[in-house]
Amino acid sequence: MKKSKFAAVAVLSVLAVGAGCLASCGGDAEDNVINIQFVPSNDPTKLATLAKHMEPMLHEIEPNYEFKITTGTTYAATTTAMLADQVDIGFLTASGYAEVTLKNPGKVEVLMTSVRDGYKVQEDYKTEDEQRAAMNGEVSGYEYLGQQSESKVNWYTSQLVVANQYYVDANKDGKIDILDMAGLTVGRMGSTSGAGYLRPLKYLHDHGMEMVDEITDASKQIKGIDYGSAGYSAACQAMMDGDVAGFWGYTDVRYSNFYSKTDNEHYQDKKLFTDYKVMAITDGIYNDTISARSNLSDAKKEAVKHAFKELIKDGSKDEEGTGAYYLYNLYSHTGYTDAKDSDFQGERDFYQFCVDNGIIK
Repeated sequence: MKKSKFAAVAVLSVLAVGAGCLASCGGDAEDNVINIQFVPSNDPTKLATLAKHMEPMLHEIEPNYEFKITTGTTYAATTTAMLADQVDIGFLTASGYAEVTLKNPGKVEVLMTSVRDGYKVQEDYKTEDEQRAAMNGEVSGYEYLGQQSESKVNWYTSQLVVANQYYVDANKDGKIDILDMAGLTVGRMGSTSGAGYLRPLKYLHDHGMEMVDEITDASKQIKGIDYGSAGYSAACQAMMDGDVAGFWGYTDVRYSNFYSKTDNEHYQDKKLFTDYKVMAITDGIYNDTISARSNLSDAKKEAVKHAFKELIKDGSKDEEGTGAYYLYNLYSHTGYTDAKDSDFQGERDFYQFCVDNGIIK
């Protein structure tokens, strides 16, 4: 009797999936594979390891589907693969989602946005100058080591971190000014990275500066080297190795990718915060997305949403081997909430402003 009942449920499930495909998936060949692609904001080797662990865990939550996870060679490559129906789900940045919905309306659909732990310094201090002073050890009795708060947030910021010698030179007259960074070479991410490229471009524009591939005017330009295919850790390491003066990254790459990681040579190394200083902090950026190609079946979209919401509940971010641990190590995600396209109108407005004012070429 139980076997008969199970068979009946299975048949109904198949019919439901087929109906969803007919209704919404366009050219989607409805099989049991869901292709997911990460953007390379983390070390690609690390992302591949995380994917290997997460694939069977997602399958366990959604046994009707096999999950195949890859990493895009660049941020833009993931979007391109989604538009070509080669990838079903992309972990697009908010800026990447804004760009694709402006340039290719109706082709990509946001499913969820990520949630992160906030940073205590951004609760304790509200202005850029105050936060920067606290992060750089310039507030008496305040030691910043990337401490996170209990608050869950759906936004983050970008910061320019530089080696001490460049920060000290800028501070020689007692005033810190981004203009003193002119002529330097810094690391950056790919062209659709909010924290690693787009917000920095806008920040520099607002201060009469540019980030360019080759410097032609050393009085107002900095050179940006693209580490987008290697990730933020590579850009930060390049700064520590002296290959670049600093790098643009999310708040705070030093904590999430180095200081808090037990398997890293810089684990709990305070020099990450004493030998390198925050030079600039941008406006807030909406959190990363989990997005789908629009012609993917509703059944697969719902399976992805359910799988990641359940996976994040498995264990804790500090408990190795759990879903929460892997997702935190992926992109510092600590939760997911349903999202709608209108949530990202502010990001589209920002992107369009950059285009209209020649900030994005």
